[in-house]
Amino acid sequence: MSKLSLKISLYYLFGITIILVVCLFIMHNLLVDQQVNNKLENLHQRGDSHRDVLSESMDQQTIDHVVMMEEKAMTDVVIINKNGQVAGASNQADEHLSEGWEITEEGVAEDDWRNEPFLASISLIDGGGSVIMLEPTAQVQSLISKLNRHFLIAALLLGCFLVLSLYFLSHLIIKPLLSIRLAAGKLSEGLVITVPETKRSDEIGELARAITKISGDLHQIQRTRKAFLTSIAHELRTPITYIKGYAGLFKKEDSAYGEIIYDESQRLHKLIEDLFELARLEEHSFTIEPERTEMTSFIMGITERLQLVFNEKQIHLLIHASIPFYKQIDQRRFEQVITNLMDNSLKYTPSGKKVQIAVTKEQIVLTDEGPGVKEDALPFLFDRFYRVDTSRNRKTGGTGIGLAIAKEITEAHGGKIWAENTGSGLSIVIDLKGVSS
Repeated sequence: MSKLSLKISLYYLFGITIILVVCLFIMHNLLVDQQVNNKLENLHQRGDSHRDVLSESMDQQTIDHVVMMEEKAMTDVVIINKNGQVAGASNQADEHLSEGWEITEEGVAEDDWRNEPFLASISLIDGGGSVIMLEPTAQVQSLISKLNRHFLIAALLLGCFLVLSLYFLSHLIIKPLLSIRLAAGKLSEGLVITVPETKRSDEIGELARAITKISGDLHQIQRTRKAFLTSIAHELRTPITYIKGYAGLFKKEDSAYGEIIYDESQRLHKLIEDLFELARLEEHSFTIEPERTEMTSFIMGITERLQLVFNEKQIHLLIHASIPFYKQIDQRRFEQVITNLMDNSLKYTPSGKKVQIAVTKEQIVLTDEGPGVKEDALPFLFDRFYRVDTSRNRKTGGTGIGLAIAKEITEAHGGKIWAENTGSGLSIVIDLKGVSS
């Protein structure tokens, strides 16, 4: 559950659902209690009315009159005389009397509408006796059942409201954020973007306008940097060629200074060529000329040519290849990628250790037994001029361009490249899934 849209939706849905369920539960219980209390109050008031009549005249005619009034009503009455005997009852209600009701104090005698068949109240008659009023709980249960159906309908309507509100939440907040995220992804690829939400006047609009401005600024910086890189590489190639040529003459005369100048000029020439190559890659002025290539034999051919260099440093170079398979690659460019990676492993792998290349239809994995790279440095390993350890000397540290060139060429073929620590060294992975077969 790593997406912001999913988190917001779930938090919103969960929070509102809990609030609504608790509110509906409390409201339902309050309404049920109110309905039951109203029933009991009305029942007791009706009993008090009969009690008042009987208190004035407790003769049989009055008793029969009270009983007759309840015969057609929804309630029943049981009249107890001062001797504790049933003096009258409507609809044989005396058969439903519970033991002890005759001696209960005035008020509600039974309020358990869920489990008992009747609600009951008692009104005491002056001079002795009582009026017991009964009302079937089936009526209350029917009323509560209707109330439950109404609450169920309300819950369904609230559920529909939640779904619609989630849709509008997604449309108003989450969808623009996803649009900005996609635009930011294109921004990281060096593309010029215009976020659609720039016309909004809220915070999302401000964020969209800021990202659009950053995109324009970065594009201008990239154009300036590329132009500078190309210009400086062109301007330096000619003078360094002269320096290298004249230093070669000093070297032939067995001059120690001439040899130093020649070696350094050769390194500078290599750096300038790398800069020039990188400038061409960034400007996409180079061309990829893919041809159908059997990858297993192609990689094995490169390792055979470099085997002698590894042997001189006493590093074991091993290759593990699966069945032959084909990919559309520019052989010269892709050989440059493999050579750069192997040269990098050669620099940082101690003598006596191993460098292994595993070739499958989906990946080429080059693993060394060097010191590895800090985890926080891995994402920047293929950045231009990035060096993990700036304290390394120039002889082993390189220029920091080789891996950047390897990344540009790999991505130009449709592949991907990344680095992983193995615990005993570093693995460089070339993903071939996006490379045409």
